[in-house]
Amino acid sequence: MPLRVCCMDESPLCLHGLRQTLAGAGCGIVAEISRLEDLENRLTQTPCDLIISEIRLAGLDLFETCHDTLVKHPNTKLIVYSYDENPTHVARASALDAWDYIPKRYSVQRLIQSCQSILSGQRHSDSLITIAKKFLSDHHKPADSILVPLTKREYQVLTHLSLGLSNREISKSLCISLETAKEHVQNILRKLQINDRTAAAIWSLKNGIPTLNLDVPTAN
Repeated sequence: MPLRVCCMDESPLCLHGLRQTLAGAGCGIVAEISRLEDLENRLTQTPCDLIISEIRLAGLDLFETCHDTLVKHPNTKLIVYSYDENPTHVARASALDAWDYIPKRYSVQRLIQSCQSILSGQRHSDSLITIAKKFLSDHHKPADSILVPLTKREYQVLTHLSLGLSNREISKSLCISLETAKEHVQNILRKLQINDRTAAAIWSLKNGIPTLNLDVPTAN
């Protein structure tokens, strides 16, 4: 049975390209949306297996606008297909358990391969989401000369903070409650003797904690 796909992009040209590409890959496009606000009604009316979406439509953010909708439909996979290659956005997509994040500069074959991998239930090892999930699950530490009494979990949360993730995104990424995520953030700020999340990101950069590296080869 072909994948039922909902495509979301404000560019008619991009929607046309997706239509042509997915039809050739045996996918069935059941909806094309140019407004993020329409996603909830469309999924209610027309269930689909996969959403392929830009990260911003008409100035609105996919994860902020559609977070609750995406959580309510856990069996519907999400592939972010975007011109934006900001590591923060890849990390946010990972936190929401998107299936993949594919830059539009990649070949269309990469998008097709990602769609096909949904049928097998196995992400590609070089998927940006796979890379992000591994990075975010580690506890990256500063140089040995920097002595800060953070726990392993707090280092994980600090890695998320350094990429600009919200408390809600941290809680989903690490499978902890929102209140626990908030508590970890406050403990980190207190231990580092800093006042806000931006300062935490700057501290991480200055003290050698690595950031998410997305410099991976493009697929044929």
